[in-house]
Amino acid sequence: MKHVERKLGKYDITLMHFIPGRIRLQSPTWKKNVLLINTIIAKLKEQILVYDVQFTQATGSLLITYDASHVSDMKELESWFYIVDEVYQKEFIL
Repeated sequence: MKHVERKLGKYDITLMHFIPGRIRLQSPTWKKNVLLINTIIAKLKEQILVYDVQFTQATGSLLITYDASHVSDMKELESWFYIVDEVYQKEFIL
């Protein structure tokens, strides 16, 4: 998980909260870049085990709820973080 947090940190994304079934990420960049966050949300909602993705623009916070009973290891969670990385690589140039 540490390497994922480092990768997220590269994009100024912070893992705010994590419990099985819920992940909250936050980034000040998302407050200003609607296209970027909408693309991330759309890609995450395509994932089979993701129930919902909610964005709060005022805080730049993204809440991902998912089926924790089928996510038995960190591999699935890491794949979602790699989706964020991929969107940044394509949609957002630092």
